[in-house]
Amino acid sequence: MRFLAIALLLLAGCGGRAAPEGPPRDGVLDRAADSARDALNQDQPVVAGRLYAQALARARERDDPVAIDAMGFGQATAALGQGDAPVALAVAREVRAELARRGRGASAVLLLAEATALFRLGRMAEAEALARLVASRGAENAEAALRAHFLLGLLAAGRGDMAGVEAARAAIGAPDQPAFRADAVELDGAAALLRGDPATARLQGVTAAALRRDSLDYRGLSRALALQATALERLGEREAAADAWLRAGRGAAERGEAADARRWLAQARQAAGGQADLLAAVAQAEALLAR
Repeated sequence: MRFLAIALLLLAGCGGRAAPEGPPRDGVLDRAADSARDALNQDQPVVAGRLYAQALARARERDDPVAIDAMGFGQATAALGQGDAPVALAVAREVRAELARRGRGASAVLLLAEATALFRLGRMAEAEALARLVASRGAENAEAALRAHFLLGLLAAGRGDMAGVEAARAAIGAPDQPAFRADAVELDGAAALLRGDPATARLQGVTAAALRRDSLDYRGLSRALALQATALERLGEREAAADAWLRAGRGAAERGEAADARRWLAQARQAAGGQADLLAAVAQAEALLAR
């Protein structure tokens, strides 16, 4: 899942700045955190990562565990935005260990960033354990819990667990924000595929893609296109499926998400058959990975 769009919502709630109450604010820390959050808003995760690293160093100099947690979450989020799950995991775990040495638990959002990194690295059992923990902490951060339920739904869909998908979908409910509505619709589409209803799955994929686009969640948009492609293949519409796989893979390639891009573009090539124009477009998208 693309983490930036949701993370921006969570940063607003968990502290894109240092702790709001207590001693006088640290202007250096605040400026670094605000600039980092602005960089994320402008889809500049590399810049945001550098600024959050500076903010985390300042939070450590201040010896402020609340700010350390928040800035660690910000830096992990920026790494996920760059498609660098190993760095995101390393940052999240380093900060979590630092907080544990103080006798403090990590925030729900920091654990969510760690779970997301584990999911992207294919470490599904570890991702699920953390996602369940975050989902249980809705009183602390309702939006993080919603996102954790979505992650649990994706994990369930990946192993063909209809009951798990349905439980995650029920937990999300009917949220107002487009980003969370997209999560709900995407899980509806995954459930439709599992029960053998590709026509409904395709329609849910179209709706999810529109919501992801409106939320500026382009990683999620690619995943919604992949959902459409899977449904179209099962409907026997191979050329349309190839085009949807191509669009999903091209988006991933543009973001430097090589594993997803290669998988989706390979499926596009397979579904394209002998369609010369589609094969040429796939080759152009594959060339993006060599940049």
